[in-house]
Parts: sequence; C-alpha cells; structure tokens
Amino acid sequence: MVRLIRRTFLVLFILAVTANLTMPLCYAAAAKEIKIGYVDLRKAFYEYKKTQTMENELNGVTDKIQQERTKKIEEITKLRGEVELLNGDAKNKKQADIDAKIADLQEYDKVNRQKLFNQKNDMFKEIVDDIQKIVNGIGEKDKYDYILDSRNIMYANNAYDLTQEVLKQLNK
Repeated sequence: MVRLIRRTFLVLFILAVTANLTMPLCYAAAAKEIKIGYVDLRKAFYEYKKTQTMENELNGVTDKIQQERTKKIEEITKLRGEVELLNGDAKNKKQADIDAKIADLQEYDKVNRQKLFNQKNDMFKEIVDDIQKIVNGIGEKDKYDYILDSRNIMYANNAYDLTQEVLKQLNK
C-alpha cells in the first residue's frame, strides 16, 4: 500500500515538474502577435477602374435594349391607332397583330432582363475575384493572419486599413 502511494506521488510530482517546465513555452506560443488588416470592399469595388469601365459597357447595352424596346412600343401604339379606324375582319386581324407584338415585347423584356442580370453578376464576380486576388497577395506578402471586410468591423484603427493599397494595386 505504501508502495502504491509512493508511485502515485512520484508520478504526480513528475507531471507537476513537466507542466511547470513546459508552461512558459505554451505562453510564448500563445503570445505571438496576430497581424490583422481590413479592406473597405465597397470602396475598393466602386473605385476600381475596371468597375467603372464595365458599368459603362453595361449602360451601353442597356441603352441599346431600351432603344429597341421603345421602337417596339411605338409600333404597338401606331397599330392601336390604326385598329380604331377599322371594322370587322380587318380590325380582328390588326388586333391579332397587336397581341402578337405585345407578346413579342414581353418576351423581349424577359430575355433582356435575364441577360442584363447575368452580365451584371458576371461583372460583379470578376471584380470581386480581382479584389480577392490582390488581398490574398497582400496577406501572403506582408504575412497577415487576417484581412477582414470593414463592413463586419464595429471599430478599427485606420492604421490597419489596407483599402488604398488594394486600390493602388488594382488600378495600376
């Protein structure tokens, strides 16, 4: 029985000594400074020259679609004016033409709305991917542990703001 107590005491003593010797190493590892930065993604997105170029292209496509749509509406309006002057079969035929043109306009709107939506999403994805590549590069080069989006930060010192560096690299 005494032997068992001695062994237990010896094992506990060895564990205590080992813990006391390794504890400073654990504190040193835990005390490593964490390097954190943040980026204002919205600012980077809208001040990126590629965003402005792509928005101009998208506006050009939208303008062309709107011009074509206006022509279709004017044609329908003209036909509606003509149908008022007709009687019988001619009126029914003209109304069928109007209905077909309205259906065509609705399909045109649907297709182009989807086309613009897809183009805008592709543009957004491409730009965000560009920003992400730059942020990853800065993180790896300058050995950051974390780079956060500023929208998720309640407070941060401006010294940790990497937005201008990101924009500089994006727009070069």
